[in-house]
Amino acid sequence: MDVQVDASFIRLERERRAWSQEHLAAAAAIGVRTIQRIEATGVASYESVRAISAALEIPVSTLRRENASPTPSADRADMPVADSLAVPRASRSRSVLIARWLGAAAALALFAGSSGFFLLKDYQKVRVLRTVEQWVTAAQPSTDAARRTP
Repeated sequence: MDVQVDASFIRLERERRAWSQEHLAAAAAIGVRTIQRIEATGVASYESVRAISAALEIPVSTLRRENASPTPSADRADMPVADSLAVPRASRSRSVLIARWLGAAAALALFAGSSGFFLLKDYQKVRVLRTVEQWVTAAQPSTDAARRTP
């Protein structure tokens, strides 16, 4: 079953990511000629659309071209203002993924740092804590001195 897709949107998303047609074909596990044909005609099999949507991390419904709306700008003109200002799902899911990676990296760093601290002997812990205390107290006198002098 063939599906009408928005070929210009697929090309735009591919170019926005700086992907070649070959790269998109490899990411979607379909042929390069298939990508070329889809971008040229706007017609694709449902399996190809699903593969491209998975590779681009975009819902299939976003890639499909509706027969009722002649141009994409007409869709945006009819949308409420709140919907037109909404963040696209692709960028939202990407930002969520980045936030999760950063959170996991921070948690890993915190765990590695704390486990390393707990493996130290007591006298080494005292030295580390005194060093941190010196760093903190070295920054405080400059703010206290600024408050004292009117």
